Amino acid sequence: MEKACFYGVSVGPGDPQLLTFRAAGVIAACPVIAAPQTKGENRTALQIARQAVSLEGKEILPLPFLMTRDPQLLRQSHQALAGRVLSFLRQGKSVAMLNLGDISIYSTFSYLAELVEQAYFPTEWIPGVPSFCAVAAKLKTSLTVMDRPVQIIPAGYRDLQQALHWPGTKILMKTGRAMPKVRQALRQAGLYEKTGLVQNCGLPEEKICRSLEEADDQPGYFTTMVVRE
Repeated sequence: MEKACFYGVSVGPGDPQLLTFRAAGVIAACPVIAAPQTKGENRTALQIARQAVSLEGKEILPLPFLMTRDPQLLRQSHQALAGRVLSFLRQGKSVAMLNLGDISIYSTFSYLAELVEQAYFPTEWIPGVPSFCAVAAKLKTSLTVMDRPVQIIPAGYRDLQQALHWPGTKILMKTGRAMPKVRQALRQAGLYEKTGLVQNCGLPEEKICRSLEEADDQPGYFTTMVVRE
């Protein structure tokens, strides 16, 4: 008998039409859907999946992830969440864990996948459309040409000022809470006028800003910037 599998399923940046056929097929086939959630019951990935695939009759497994930098607390949290997933796998039920954007970019799935594999259950990663690719499309801009690199940087990066001087286009992820710091760093680097962003890309609250002057002061967590050279 084939073992139950733990799938990491990319649901894309927000628009359910950007969820791939492969992702939809895995979601439809799995009896258990694991839905990461943040403080305040935010389960955006689950909301996206519901618009693309029927979840009727499936078990929904909430996975509340801690928002902390404490490595010990994170490890304990990941072990507890992996235990929830393993309880279903041991019953022979495959689990599909939903992830915003692409599974390989700032994904919570990777933490649990490692622990599940240590328990000798298979995992599979289902790729999807990264948020910054969707943002570039909304801004109608190319991320790179010829031999120019692309840098992916979390807005909370400890040396953001230095990172802004790296060559190529810079993608600033999760910039919402760090907006004042990011604005200041961009001005100091002479890149303020070369920056565009999208708030809540693909979601009902989407806002396309071709300049920082159009952006909200507090644009929200799901905000991605494209900084051109």
